[in-house]
Amino acid sequence: MGLDAVEIVKRTEELFVITIEDDEATAVGTVEDFYNLICRKLNVTPLQSPVTSAKLPTITHKEKKFLFLSTHTPLPAPPEVLPWSSQGVWDALVAVFVDQQGLKREEILYSARIVEDLGVD
Repeated sequence: MGLDAVEIVKRTEELFVITIEDDEATAVGTVEDFYNLICRKLNVTPLQSPVTSAKLPTITHKEKKFLFLSTHTPLPAPPEVLPWSSQGVWDALVAVFVDQQGLKREEILYSARIVEDLGVD
């Protein structure tokens, strides 16, 4: 797993307050795989073919601190953030790829292969 992939996994863990084991991360080949893994960890039923919302979520550093997402020890997010919805998980995951890789939201397809199609090394 390359540096870009490690950064995406780390950012995803912080954002969703989950832990992704190395073997889980290496088993992810598509955006669909990653989305399903996150949904499973959050106990959210994934959408079969999610469509990205017109406006993606953004979380500033100040909001991260408020949401306890910038700490090294994951803490539960405040009640107003939970529960994650299937659509919310998808949009947040797309936002991570857009921000981390400089991709356009239209490029993040459910069936996209993370390495081959999105260029994540």
